[in-house]
Parts: sequence; C-alpha cells; structure tokens
Amino acid sequence: MYLLSNVFILIFFQLNIRFWLGIMLIFLAQTCSIQGLEENTGTEQIRINHYKQSAFGMEPMLVMLVQEGDDIGSGRWENFYDNIAGFDYESGYIYQLKVRKKKVKNPPQDASSVQFTLVKVISKEAVNPNEDFTIKLKWENTNFAIADANGQYSLLSEYDIDCNSLCDALTSALDHNEEVTGTFIHGQDGSLILKAID
Repeated sequence: MYLLSNVFILIFFQLNIRFWLGIMLIFLAQTCSIQGLEENTGTEQIRINHYKQSAFGMEPMLVMLVQEGDDIGSGRWENFYDNIAGFDYESGYIYQLKVRKKKVKNPPQDASSVQFTLVKVISKEAVNPNEDFTIKLKWENTNFAIADANGQYSLLSEYDIDCNSLCDALTSALDHNEEVTGTFIHGQDGSLILKAID
C-alpha cells in the first residue's frame, strides 16, 4: 500500500510540473509576440507614383515612389523600400492611400522597423498615356535593364521594355556608359516604351 501511494504522489507531482511548465511557455510565447510589435502609430495618408524606380536594398530592386505628410502634392518623391500589406500596386496609376503604421520593436536584420497595412484606397487615377518619366537603367556598375536570349529587355524581370528602334542604342549605352537613364511612357500591356536614352 505504501508503494502504491508513493507511485500516485510521483505521478501527481510530474503532472503538476508539466502543467506549470506549459503555462510558463504559453506566457513567454505571448510576451515575446507582444514585445515584437511595439506600438500602433495610427493611420496616415500617402501618395504613390505611377512608376517604380531602380534602387539598392539587399540587392538591386525596383521601389515605389511615395509622398508623405507635407510632401503630398509636391514634386518631391522618396524611395519606398517597404511593402504595404493588402495593397496591389499597378503601374500607370497614381494612388492616394490611407495606411496604418506599426512600429516593430526588434525587426529582423535588414528589415524595416515599420510595418505598413492598407486601410483604404482613397483614389486611383490613371496618368496621361503620353506622360513621360525617367528610370535609371544603369548606375553603381549595375544594369537594371536585362536582356534575355532573344535580346528582349526587361527591368529586373518586372517590366518588359519595348525599345523599338532604340534597342541597339540601349545595348551600346549599357555596354559602354557608367550611367544610363531611359525616358519612358507606359505601354497598354503594362510594358514600358522607351522614348529616349541619356
């Protein structure tokens, strides 16, 4: 009888320890997830341009151009290296968005300390099809315009470049110049139509 009661006490003790360890693990997991997101900084409006620009993050990339705060409606655009959760960007349109910003307390290395989430698309306006814009195609010894085996150029595989009669000039400029800028208009199929090379 004495042995049986000791077995029950041992089983009860082990179950009790497992229960409290489980509670502690759940508490620690929730604490860590709460500490990851520091604070919700509220909502704000941002404006997004109708084309992306070449830039360097962890690697060569295309970034959206944005205006925030007092810059909205001005001619000043800033590179935007973050993503906006829930936002589906389409080139050829200028967007006015309402977004929620949340500060991330301990972001992963080379990740943003701010998390953006779409609240509402306030407006989406198509730009004039003849409005031209410039994109840096080569700089810092990096080609952002890449040709495939058929000689068809794309901008980092994100946009096809329709270079028309300027294909040979584009190839030569990319091969010989330290910096190359292209002047474009939007094509109907989402491509970029090259109008001039600088």
